[in-house]
Amino acid sequence: MSLKLKIRLSVFVLLLLLLGLGGYAFLTISYLEHGAHGIEQADFNLARSTVLAFLAAGTAVGVVMMVRLPRIVVRPLRRLTSDVERVAGPGPATRVGVGRRDEVGSVATAVNRVLSQAQNERRATLAALFAERNRMDSLVRSLDEGLLLLDEHRTIILANPVACDLLGLRAAELEGQSADRLAETNELLRELLAPLAAHNLAGDAEPDPVFTFPHKGESPHYQLSISPIEMTDGTTGKPVPGGHIFCLRNVSDFKKLDEVKSGFLATISHELKTPLASIKLSLMLLQNERTDAAERQRLATGIGEETQRLLNMVGQLIDVARLDAGAGIKLDVQRMRLADVIGYATQTVHPQLTDKQLRLDVQVADALPEVQGDMEKTTWVLINLLSNAIRYSPTAAPLVVRVMPWGEMVRVSVEDCGPGIPAEYHKRIFQRFAGVPGRTATGSSSGLGLSISREFITAQGGTLWVESQPNKGSRFLFTLPVAA
Repeated sequence: MSLKLKIRLSVFVLLLLLLGLGGYAFLTISYLEHGAHGIEQADFNLARSTVLAFLAAGTAVGVVMMVRLPRIVVRPLRRLTSDVERVAGPGPATRVGVGRRDEVGSVATAVNRVLSQAQNERRATLAALFAERNRMDSLVRSLDEGLLLLDEHRTIILANPVACDLLGLRAAELEGQSADRLAETNELLRELLAPLAAHNLAGDAEPDPVFTFPHKGESPHYQLSISPIEMTDGTTGKPVPGGHIFCLRNVSDFKKLDEVKSGFLATISHELKTPLASIKLSLMLLQNERTDAAERQRLATGIGEETQRLLNMVGQLIDVARLDAGAGIKLDVQRMRLADVIGYATQTVHPQLTDKQLRLDVQVADALPEVQGDMEKTTWVLINLLSNAIRYSPTAAPLVVRVMPWGEMVRVSVEDCGPGIPAEYHKRIFQRFAGVPGRTATGSSSGLGLSISREFITAQGGTLWVESQPNKGSRFLFTLPVAA
């Protein structure tokens, strides 16, 4: 039974009693007005008893309604309130109990519907938050930069794997700990916190410090940048400090590039100074009147050789500048015989072979097909490979040049008996200004020859690579396509 029906029935009973009392009184008064000459004592007692009975019944019903009606109305509401509070609390309850099919039951059903919708939205929101958190966590952990996040109390709340590796601590030993307390026992962390005390933050005029981590092998240099975190105060709406982000960026490649640049400047300065000094001395001797004609001819030949050496070096620099500018390589592609290329190249390096007493062995396969390429660029590449082999070969060692078909290509190889190249440097030596650390040889190199050689061969549709092991010599190989 609904609350509305219960209230209506209670009011109806009370109204019925009141109407009965009023109607009985009205009939009695009407009877007295129409001819009643006297009232017997018994009739009076009966009328009084009837009125008193109606009054008692009405009073009883009113008292019952006064006591029961609020309880009937309030008790379901209290039960509903209790159920709603239980659902809103931290417990496992997720629905409001529906005891009766009345108005309170309808309210409970509506509340359950609202709670169900809220639960679905909450699940969707939690799923989105978890997905976003996992995405951010994956992003932070996949960074190749060390990342430390400190709150306003200088407590470490986040440390990615790179930062843990650099500091030599596990994430469980860092996160949730005071940075100042850990710095007392960790020297690296103490050095990282020093710029924060000096207010050396990212974006200011002070350069970001660079730290060295020896245990990182070939990549020990990391640059630290500290960025402040600002949060909004919930009461005033003003920005307040929320901590700092420590970012350790690997700058080892830039350090290596700086070292390579310094080495290149030193090498190129030496390479330019030596022929210029020789040319200057030769010119002084030429200007001397006591120099005979034969000596003058020899000096002029030396000046020509040194000038050609300078032109070759400047040509390499120009080629690199053109490649960096995106100008590409201009090729004069035509059918050519590699035997001619080998003849031009070996004739060019013949004086160097004679100086070191090297034994050159040229092996060309029979019926070798012609290739498609630029004769000048290919000859330059072979001369460069031969010059490198001569530079690193011991005196009186053999030097082998082999040419043979290789599928739809023709392969050329230059083999020496030099110190060899470790496998980890096979790719690096083809980079500009790069070389093998600690490697010494007769003469010096700008570090551009192999880089330009690969560019030339690649532009002709071929490939240039190296096969070498330490103390077992080196073999440089390149291929060119067979002419159609």
